[in-house]
Amino acid sequence: MIEDAIQKDLNWCETLIQKNSSSFYRAFRKLQKEQAQAVFAIYAFCRIADDAIDVDNNPEVVKAMAVKLAAFEAGVTPDEPMWRALRWAFDHFPLKIRPFQEMLIGQLQDVEFKQPETFNHLLDYCYLVAGTVGLMLCPLLAEPVTMEAEALSVELGIAMQLTNILRDVGTDYRLQRIYLPEDLMSAWGVSPEDLAGPEPSSELIQLWEYLATEAESRYQKITTNLAVFDKKARLPVLLSLLYYSKILKRCRQARYHLLDRRIYVPKWEKALLYISANKQLTSFGQ
Repeated sequence: MIEDAIQKDLNWCETLIQKNSSSFYRAFRKLQKEQAQAVFAIYAFCRIADDAIDVDNNPEVVKAMAVKLAAFEAGVTPDEPMWRALRWAFDHFPLKIRPFQEMLIGQLQDVEFKQPETFNHLLDYCYLVAGTVGLMLCPLLAEPVTMEAEALSVELGIAMQLTNILRDVGTDYRLQRIYLPEDLMSAWGVSPEDLAGPEPSSELIQLWEYLATEAESRYQKITTNLAVFDKKARLPVLLSLLYYSKILKRCRQARYHLLDRRIYVPKWEKALLYISANKQLTSFGQ
């Protein structure tokens, strides 16, 4: 039984995810209640940090979060809904502090942005801002937590971040951020000016497909190994990767016209993916 005071904090986190990420909410609300509440607390932590950088351009918020996280690790809970909810999650599940610390490091990297020099540098960045989220969530998705479950959770986060980068190439360019690695741009003969649009060059399309394949191979690996996750957790994991896989397919359907517009998956298609995911799990007896 969750105490009323803590339930209010957990509800605050749930409202935050409902307002800001309906897809994520739909994917994870079907977990057991306590697991879902812990997921929402983790989401609130990540959302506050992410918005501080991407929306408000205020790194001081993230730096303050890092200080509060150090106090949190020492047993002092900041008197705020998100932190109280997060303490409840740590008290009830075997969560680890390190991925929370690393995620904040990744967010601060975006403040003094530097284009990744190599693909491995890009993967390092994707790990910090998204692979860490997979590690945060893993204890809620797999019992016991195995090395394979942790590895796949990280891969899912990385694949989703690669997908975000591929969807937002044009938007990020206008924000003076190029996440495509320098070595791959050089190898395919893509210049920064090619990202200005509106028409994608054939070279950019080839580079885009190379990175899309990197994401999709990870989605396929996770789909093949869903059994490492708890039965109740397989639907949200599968839904997450289906939603993001569909973003890549939508980009292709738009003939890669993603430099001057935002590609998204409409609600009706997400509803179909939900049905498809349930059928897929049923057919495999999961």
